[in-house]
Amino acid sequence: MRSKNKLRSEGGLLNLMRYMKKYTTALVFALIFAIGGSIITVISPNKLSEVTDIITNGIMTGININRINEIGMFLVILYAISITLSYLQGFIMATVTQKTTKKLRSDISDKINRLPLKYYDKTTVGEVLSRVTNDVDTIGQTLNQSMGTLVSGISLLIGSLYMMFVTDVTLTITAILSTAFGFALMMMIISKSQKHFENQQRLIGEVNGHVEEAYTGHGVIKVYNAQEKTNKEFKDLNNKLRESGWKAQFISGLMMPLMTFIGNFGYVAVCIVGAMLAFNNKITFGVIVAFMMYIRYFTQPLGQLAQVATSLQSNTAACKRVFEFLDEEEMINESDKNIYIENIEGNVSFEDVKFGYNEDKLIIKDFQWI
Repeated sequence: MRSKNKLRSEGGLLNLMRYMKKYTTALVFALIFAIGGSIITVISPNKLSEVTDIITNGIMTGININRINEIGMFLVILYAISITLSYLQGFIMATVTQKTTKKLRSDISDKINRLPLKYYDKTTVGEVLSRVTNDVDTIGQTLNQSMGTLVSGISLLIGSLYMMFVTDVTLTITAILSTAFGFALMMMIISKSQKHFENQQRLIGEVNGHVEEAYTGHGVIKVYNAQEKTNKEFKDLNNKLRESGWKAQFISGLMMPLMTFIGNFGYVAVCIVGAMLAFNNKITFGVIVAFMMYIRYFTQPLGQLAQVATSLQSNTAACKRVFEFLDEEEMINESDKNIYIENIEGNVSFEDVKFGYNEDKLIIKDFQWI
C-alpha cells in the first residue's frame, strides 16, 4: 500500500511547500512583514537625497535646518518600523521552522513502523538515522536562516530597482548592465554545483550507515577478521564524501566573491556616469548620493541570494531524501481482515516453500516439511 499523502520526491522544495501548507497564513504574514521592511528601506535613500540637496543648495543662501530635522525624525520612525517588521518576520519563521521539523521527525518515526522488512534488508540503520537527524536539521536551518533572507532580498531587489527607475533611468540602466553579467554567472554556478550537493547528502547517509554497522557489528567483524575490509570501505566512502563536499563548497563559494566584485564594479560605474550627468547639470548631487545607496541595496540582495543559493541546494538535496523516505512503499494493513476456516484438521505441510525480501535474493529455497 502506498502512503495516503504521497509526496513526489522529484521536487524537494515544492514538496516542502506543500508539506507546510497548514502554515500558509503565518508564511503570508512573514512575507508581508519582509516586503514592508524592504519598502521602508528603499524609501530612505530618497529622503537622504533630499537632505543632500537642501544642504548643497543652502550653502550660499542658508540651510533649512527645520526641514532637515523633519526628514531626520521621519527617517528615525521609518527605521524603527523596519526593525519591528524584521523582528516579527524572524519570530514567525523561527516558530514555523520548529513546528515543521517537529512534524517531519514525527512523520518519519511513524513511517519507520509502517515499512516492510525488505526496506531494512536493503537499507542500513545509519542511513535511516541520517534522514531523521542530518537531513531534517539541514531543512530546519535553511528554513530558519535562508527563507526569510530570500524573501527580504527579493523584495529589496525589486523595490530598489523601482526607486532607481523613478530617480534616474540612465543610472539605473548603468547599474543593471554592470550586475547582469554577474547574475548570469551565479545562475550557471548554481546549476553546476547542485549535483554535488545531492551526492554530498547521499554520501553522508552512506557513511553514517557504514559507521553504525561497524560499531554494532564490531564483534562479528573481529571474529571473521574483517577489520581491513571494513576500514577500506570506510576510507573509500570518506574520500568520496570529501571529494563531493569539496566540489560543492568550492563551486558555490565562488558566488560571494563574484557578487562582491560585481557590486564594487557597479559602484564605480554609477560614480563615473553620475559625475558626467552632474557635470552636464542633468542630475543633482543628491541623486548621486541616493544612487550610491540604491546600488548597494541592489547588489546586496544579489550577494544574499548567492549565499542563500548554497543553503537552498543543501536543503533541496535533504528534502529529496526525506520525502523519498516518506513515499516508500508501506506494509499492507491486515488488521481489519478476519479469516474464518471451517473443518480444521491438525495436519500442516510445507512443500517447495521459498522466502526472501527480494525476489532475486532468496533466503529460503525449496523448504519442505510434511
